[in-house]
Amino acid sequence: MRNLVLSGLGLDQNKQKSSSATRRRLRGMALAATAMMPAVALVPGVAQAQTAAPADAPAVAPQAETGSGDIVVTAQRREQKLNDVGIAVSVISAKDLRALNINNATDIVRAIPNLKYNAYGSSQVVFNIRGVSQNDYGDQQEPPVAVYQDDSYAASITTASFPIFDLARTEALRGPQGTLFGRNATGGAVQFISNQPTHDFGGYVSATTGSFNQSVFEGALNGGLTDTLAARISGIYDRDSGYIKNLLPGGADLGANNHWATRGILQWDPSSDFRARLTVRYAQADHERQAGVYTLTPACPNAQFQGEFLAANQVCDYWNNYGGTSYNNGVPGSVANGYANPAITATQGGNPWQTYSAGENYVNRKQFAATLRLEAKLGAFDVTSITDYQNLAKFYIESDDGVPGLPYQEGVALPPYTTGPCATAPSITCYASGTIFYQRARTQQITQELRAATRFGNNYLAFGAFGMLLTGNYGAKYATPFDQYDPTVRFYQRTKSFAVFAQDEYKFDDHFKLILGARYWRDSKLAWYTAKESISGLTVNWGPSGINFFDPTGAADAAGITVTPSAAKPTYDGVTARAELDYKPGPDTLLYASYNRGSKSGGFTFSTGTPFPGQALIDTLNNIPYRPETLNDYEVGLKTKIGPDVQFNLAAFYYDYKNYQAYVQVGYTQLVRNLPATIKGVEAELTAHPIEGFTLQASAAVQDSKVKNVLLPDGVTVVNHDLPQAPGFSGNALVRYEFGLGGARVSLQGDALYTGKFCFSVLCAPDEREGAYHVENARIGVIPAGNRLELAFFVNNLFNRVYRSYAFDGSLYWGDALSVYGKPRTWGLTARVNFGN
Repeated sequence: MRNLVLSGLGLDQNKQKSSSATRRRLRGMALAATAMMPAVALVPGVAQAQTAAPADAPAVAPQAETGSGDIVVTAQRREQKLNDVGIAVSVISAKDLRALNINNATDIVRAIPNLKYNAYGSSQVVFNIRGVSQNDYGDQQEPPVAVYQDDSYAASITTASFPIFDLARTEALRGPQGTLFGRNATGGAVQFISNQPTHDFGGYVSATTGSFNQSVFEGALNGGLTDTLAARISGIYDRDSGYIKNLLPGGADLGANNHWATRGILQWDPSSDFRARLTVRYAQADHERQAGVYTLTPACPNAQFQGEFLAANQVCDYWNNYGGTSYNNGVPGSVANGYANPAITATQGGNPWQTYSAGENYVNRKQFAATLRLEAKLGAFDVTSITDYQNLAKFYIESDDGVPGLPYQEGVALPPYTTGPCATAPSITCYASGTIFYQRARTQQITQELRAATRFGNNYLAFGAFGMLLTGNYGAKYATPFDQYDPTVRFYQRTKSFAVFAQDEYKFDDHFKLILGARYWRDSKLAWYTAKESISGLTVNWGPSGINFFDPTGAADAAGITVTPSAAKPTYDGVTARAELDYKPGPDTLLYASYNRGSKSGGFTFSTGTPFPGQALIDTLNNIPYRPETLNDYEVGLKTKIGPDVQFNLAAFYYDYKNYQAYVQVGYTQLVRNLPATIKGVEAELTAHPIEGFTLQASAAVQDSKVKNVLLPDGVTVVNHDLPQAPGFSGNALVRYEFGLGGARVSLQGDALYTGKFCFSVLCAPDEREGAYHVENARIGVIPAGNRLELAFFVNNLFNRVYRSYAFDGSLYWGDALSVYGKPRTWGLTARVNFGN
């Protein structure tokens, strides 16, 4: 999580004022109403038939419950039937998004095989497809699974997580998408496709209440403004009190939502040969307590400097004699500053959803985006232009990590094992802060894509160009005040990217088709990095104008620096490609064999702190830059309908990685190191409607992965490990039965997720290993006669399973495994009213 070597810009210490649950709900309703007021002017009387969408326009997929309808996807930048696309792609319809209670981007893992996510907060999310992910949580990093909101590419791990509302469907494309999507789609792509404007007046409002004072308000309004102009506006407000109970008097509960978002879409169809669509999005989180949501899990470094969980009666000798000093005061079962509390330590039998936290744990985010999509028929060509602008401001802070901490004072060196009375509860002992971690980011992103498509003879040709300018100013800190370490880091990064691409589909006859595609990409990057450890005085400066440092011990030898200033302004380029042969023995069956080459640009490991003096400082400087990675995917697959009511998909793949960007730990320093890796696996999906009203969905994935030459933190031991979050077996299942009752339509649904054992990082420390687990959810829905009202009652994590969704081995830094546990059992009640045509 926190790229150590370790770092800041000044802490926002303002406390969020409390308010009653009633005031929160009223504020949410007022906000939802305000968001929809501009659309009240939509006039249903001027509605007309909507102009037919161009071939590559993302339209709502008709996914019929009877199974007889064809699922439509835009996996190849145009509408196609799912069974005509030789890509492993999963689709979640609008109905299923509601039925699964999905209201944020990460919830989709419940319905898509081989899709996982890694996150230590709502603002830091990386999707993982088939084990392909990026564990470096620097805000400057682009993830290898490309995420799109409609046509807007999320270049940052911060912008890849957002509220889910008013969607037509979600598509997850597994495997490299290096030709038509291209940009950093080594592992695949996830598309969130919104409901688009029509000339029919209508919309909906919904409200959800549930566990932990949950209040979610959502709504949309749609209709025609003129004969050629239509609009749709929608929004969501999400607030609750938090699922992690803070037992410290005066302390706020953690894991609480507090955000809202809105989206407006204006579509102009002046003729059948031209369409313009403007989409504007805004999201804001104010003091959202989604930071530092860790359960106390003390861990002690072993002989390889990797963490192992501590028993309640076990003393960590590493921190009991750290540099000849006891920092934990010999307290058994404690973290490095001596705090122990088995009652809130899950690994010692305690409650994983309780904490004692005196520090600041919140995130502030403001995201704005605007996308202009132009579509035109120019002679034989269908031309599409997509212009996108995004602006992000974020501040994330977590402190104490579940320990009652003394107030933090920047640059103040505390004696070992410092304790004192807590400010809000003097009867409780507080300890020197284990950690103070924050990230600050201000980024701007501009992208422009121009593509064209045409048919000639037996060919369908798509080609185009893509450009991006991404700039960011960042600040960070990972301090451990209990052992007199307090760094501050600032850095800047600019990426200029350009690509050209082409893909042709040649249809030999009604049975065989050959697809060939390629993309050339070129990235130019520029970066500066500066860091200072305020207690020792150590400094580090790295950039195009020079590289220098100050080591107060004098142990670092500048002669060992091999990296040059030119490494701070590199240019990377490469070619990605696709070759596929399709065979259709019948209209509803597809067999395909493909080769896909994906790549991800090189970059920089900018740590959130400073290295230790001596050789570690030199090693850190030399290892800031890393090279691009390339993934060669060999895949075969089957998609078929078995009768009118059963859809079955099967895919088998083999990945050969070159220069896999592995996030590893070298001593006390974390960095990205290029390593070889392989993955092989099989995935299957089944959707069946054996009788009227009954739906069965099931998926399963079996895979085996290996990252070679992984050097453990002791600097000596070399091992092979699995890719992160790549279990040998995983699966999803859903059963739903709908039936009539007294004029109403009733649905009963249960869904489950199973994940085999896996590791959270390629280092696979003992405290980063997660055992197999399964999670079940249930839902009852009622739609009274008239179909205007929808009611649903749901329970998530029905059996209160205990499992982790994130873990990071922090045993070397403050004697803890940073563990984020999934939510406990929660319930909710939703009411939705649909209106209009």
